[in-house]
Parts: sequence; structure tokens; C-alpha cells
Amino acid sequence: MTNKVALRTVEEFMADYQPVYQPLYPLFLGKSQAWSEQVGKLDFKRLDTVGDIRNKHITPKDTEMKQINAKEASKTFKKYFLASQYVQSAFQDNQGVEDVIAQVLDENQKLQDDLFLLGEGTSASTMVNNGLFWSSDSNYVLESSIEIAKASDTTHLVDLHAQVVTAKIKADLVAGRKAVIFYGSTMMPKLNGLYLSSSIPFKQSLAQVLGPNYSIVEMPADCTPSGANGWIIANLDQVKLHYTALPKLQAQGVNDEKNYAWHNFLMGSMMLEVLVSKAVVRQPCTFAA
Repeated sequence: MTNKVALRTVEEFMADYQPVYQPLYPLFLGKSQAWSEQVGKLDFKRLDTVGDIRNKHITPKDTEMKQINAKEASKTFKKYFLASQYVQSAFQDNQGVEDVIAQVLDENQKLQDDLFLLGEGTSASTMVNNGLFWSSDSNYVLESSIEIAKASDTTHLVDLHAQVVTAKIKADLVAGRKAVIFYGSTMMPKLNGLYLSSSIPFKQSLAQVLGPNYSIVEMPADCTPSGANGWIIANLDQVKLHYTALPKLQAQGVNDEKNYAWHNFLMGSMMLEVLVSKAVVRQPCTFAA
């Protein structure tokens, strides 16, 4: 038939695909585990030490050494999938079909970030899988909210700077490359603001103090819970991202019998495992009126 839909292969399309939305989750793919594309549940068990685990002095007369105590901990990754399909009649003009595919992929990248950050939950007790923002992982630390000096105060950004550096000192107790991820509609203008007395960019000054082992990242507004402000320090070497399928155009084809082209989209659940205590610390904050 002369009007048969001509499709580029999935590989050809993906090679040229330029996403509009810049997701956050790829920052954590350096240490990750891709699991088989099957619905199910994975339980990870490990032993964690309890109490004082430092070695103690012994003498030739000692017949017993200090005993180390440990307890078993478990973490669960629930594997599930999200999918959709776009169908277009062969009698329609297919010139814009790749634009539609790109738009769907961009929206699914936002959804993947939502799964990564929030685990489809509204709190640490309602999410499906542990994420970067909501988590019940025993090694994850959620600090009590702090208040930053009000904007009219000349020490406004100085106060914010000092609070982040204080958090850095704690984070450096765990070795590894780190990202400071700032979030919130009130936080972002301050992160990208200037010191009034010297016109030095706040972000530039902070980056110099944090050093080369740190990267400063902004959480996408699309996935940030409304009204939340603060930052997360994540140790990229001490976390592990578990996932099933990243957003993709899984398959496509043409149904000659019914004269339409189809395009299948697939993505899957995620879980961020915190491997050691305090490898992820979230610091909520408010700003004085």
C-alpha cells in the first residue's frame, strides 16, 4: 500500500532523541543495579553492628576479647512497571509522530524522577519504595527543620552558607563523592543570589568552600513537594540505586490488517538504598519572615 507508515527503528530514534526535561536520577546511576524486567519483590538482608565496635587493649594475661554485637536488617525493593501506548492510523499524516514520542518520553522522565525522589508517596510512611526525598531506610537521616535568617537581614546568605558548611562537616565523616541537592521554590532564588555587600554569587562562594569533592545540584521543581525547602547531602559512593526499566520507547510496529502504527512506552520502579549510616542526610529549613 502506498501510504504505509514508515518508521525509524527504536535505536535510530533514541540515538537522536534530545530530552527537554533534565532528570535528577541519572546522577545516581554510577552505582546502580538493573534488575530483570519482571514484577516481584526483592529482599536485601545485611548485618549492622550495634554499640561500641572499637578494638580494646589486651594483655598477655587476657583470655577474652571484646565482643562485637550485630543485628540483622532488611530492605525491600518492590518491582513494578508503568506503560502506555500511542496508536496512529495509517491514513493520518505521520510527519509529527516522533514529536509525540519525544513528548511522552520527556513526561516519563519527570515521572521517573518522581519515583526516584518520592516513591509515589507523600511521606516516609506512605511511599512504595525508599527514595531520595522520602525514605524509611535505617541509614537515612532526616534532620529537624532549621530556620534561616530573614531576607532583609544582611547576614541572610551568610547564615545559609554557615548552615550548609556545618552539614558538610558532618557529611565528611563518611568518605566519598558528594552532591548537595537544594530544593524548594524559596530556596532557589537564594542559591542563585548575590551577596549584597560584595556582589559575589552565593553558589560560587559555597562551591569554593565545599571543594572539588562536592557538586551543587538543584532538584527539579516538577518533583519537589509543595512548600518544602532545604537541601540533601548524598554520598554518591555510599548509595545504590535499584531499578527495573528506565523510561524508553520499548517497541513499535505497524498493524497492516487494521492500518495503524503503534508505539509502546515502558518504565519501572526505583529504590535508593543507603549503604552506610548518614550517607544521605536531608536538612529541611524555613526562612524567617
